[in-house]
Amino acid sequence: RPTTFLETIGKADMWLIRTYWDFEFPRPVLPNFEFVRGLHCKPAKPLPKEMEEFVQSSGENGIVVFTLGSIISNITEEKVNVIASALAQIPQK
Repeated sequence: RPTTFLETIGKADMWLIRTYWDFEFPRPVLPNFEFVRGLHCKPAKPLPKEMEEFVQSSGENGIVVFTLGSIISNITEEKVNVIASALAQIPQK
């Protein structure tokens, strides 16, 4: 017989949650929730030569990877300068 989406998810015996539990906001989860983290990830490709050299030249302090995603088109020059100033104060590249 035809069934609705809500009926289908209401009958699930197990929920596979595609995230890391330690990145989630603390909340109770049911015993049938299983965090499968990384299931959707592809194996990493090697870094381009210039990027690998930059990473390797960072020494003990390492690097910081900072991204704004799609918000980058809405950020003001003032905020860009504040972020750049803050990042300039830490020992990482």
